[in-house]
Amino acid sequence: MEKNVRIAAAVITVEKSSNSITRVNNILSDFADAILARQGLSLPHHQFNIITVILETEANTINSFAGKIGRIPDVDIKVLMHKSFKKDEIQSTDL
Repeated sequence: MEKNVRIAAAVITVEKSSNSITRVNNILSDFADAILARQGLSLPHHQFNIITVILETEANTINSFAGKIGRIPDVDIKVLMHKSFKKDEIQSTDL
């Protein structure tokens, strides 16, 4: 069965005084197969960290990822999803 895949960009902010970063990292590890790229940025003068994540997977998986991250105290997440495409539409020349 063909899967509808989406590309998503997630921006996660974690308050600096929070112990939630370990929980965030555990969830990121759980979704490692869906993550194409990840970048972290510490902003000590603003008292929070920013993590950007690019995912390639089904919309349900992206929503699950965002929901799990969003339930962590002192953590916010915003997700932007691109339109879906069929997994078999990706050609080797597209990579």
